[in-house]
Amino acid sequence: MDDADDKYPKSLIATVAAGGGLLLAGAAFIGWIVQGPEMFLAMAENGLSWCF
Repeated sequence: MDDADDKYPKSLIATVAAGGGLLLAGAAFIGWIVQGPEMFLAMAENGLSWCF
């Protein structure tokens, strides 16, 4: 057996990295959906909502 071979195929590593990125993006989106109205109201009270 050749020791120069990768232990894991590159496609598996890419799939795991893409899955982690999708989980992170999904968590950020859900957090934005849950906290979005409160953030907008806080910014509106300070006059910053139009910059958002």
